[in-house]
Amino acid sequence: MAMDWLLASGVWTDWFFVMVDWFRAMGPYVWIAIAWGILLMAIFFGLVGVFVPVIPGGIVLFFGGLVHKVMVSEGFSWWAIAILGGLMVLDRVVDLFATALGTKWFGGTKWGMIGALVGGVVGLFLGIVGILIGPIIGAVVFELIWAKRHPRDAAKSGVGAGFGLGLSAAGRLVVYFMMLGTLIVDYSMDDEVEPVEEPIEIVGEVV
Repeated sequence: MAMDWLLASGVWTDWFFVMVDWFRAMGPYVWIAIAWGILLMAIFFGLVGVFVPVIPGGIVLFFGGLVHKVMVSEGFSWWAIAILGGLMVLDRVVDLFATALGTKWFGGTKWGMIGALVGGVVGLFLGIVGILIGPIIGAVVFELIWAKRHPRDAAKSGVGAGFGLGLSAAGRLVVYFMMLGTLIVDYSMDDEVEPVEEPIEIVGEVV
């Protein structure tokens, strides 16, 4: 009975159209909020990826910026997204070059590098201490078991792999702030308000 009265009186239909108009008005704001949420998550996990080898921080930040650009076209320029893409490639190059350089300096092999990565992943579950010493222990174990190296050489390889990962993290941190700075500068320039020219009065007329 109550439902029939609502339908007959038009209250139900009026309420329905009010809700439709509200969702229609709020839709763009919800879309923008989702886009910014994705970008902020990418910024956060991009920073985490600098110190956690299993998370490619540069790739995460690039795709976060790209998705934000697709969802909110006026947010960033395509030039900024292109720069992010180049820095993403640089992030991967720095990671590989630094790790290889550290291993080479200390006489490590490919098994030492693999062991350092495995040790770094296992160390994630052991807290800060595990993150710091996991790559070193992993490199030493892999050098001893698979590379069949002398314990002294295996120890040197472990130190080299750990040093290489640390060097890689430092380099990728620099690249991360370059990517973040690109977004900030581009967004700030886009928000600049153009000066409004004052009308020029000529012979009593406004042009």
